[in-house]
Parts: sequence; C-alpha cells; structure tokens
Amino acid sequence: MGLTSDELIDLVLDPGTWTSWDIPPAHGEVPEAYAADLARARERAGTDESVVTGEARIAGRRVAVVLSEFRFLAGSIGRASAERLIAAVDRAT
Repeated sequence: MGLTSDELIDLVLDPGTWTSWDIPPAHGEVPEAYAADLARARERAGTDESVVTGEARIAGRRVAVVLSEFRFLAGSIGRASAERLIAAVDRAT
C-alpha cells in the first residue's frame, strides 16, 4: 500500500508548516454496521475521514492541501468527505 496521508505530509511539505483545516465530521445517525465500519476505518487510517485538508508551505510558498487517505474506507467520498472538499476549495479561494 502507498504512503499514508501523514507520511505524505512529512515527505512533501516544509517541516513544521502543516495546519489542518479539518473539524470532526458530523455523520449524523447512521446504521450500527456503518458506525462500526467508520470506527474501524478511523483506527486503520489514523484519520477521521477519507479526505484530509489544510495548509502548509512547499519551498516556502503557501499552499492549500487536499489529500485522500486510502486506508479510510478505500478513500471513498461520502457526505462528510464532500463537505471537507467544498470547505477546502472555499477557503483556498
């Protein structure tokens, strides 16, 4: 399997410049089986969603960062992930 989102952040971004934009996702009421899947995905991925967003610097330039974390439900995009993507684009622009 490829790099985790944390490993990619450490590899690509200027050290000490990463700031997450993410807030805990609001999944609302979900079936018990899906809640268990989400809990396992959080544990496996080390993230709370399949999308990680924030800002940092690369070679001193400020950049918006959007990463997909494959270890979280194979990187699937649900409502919470989509909301993160939209918020990141809004914030970046």
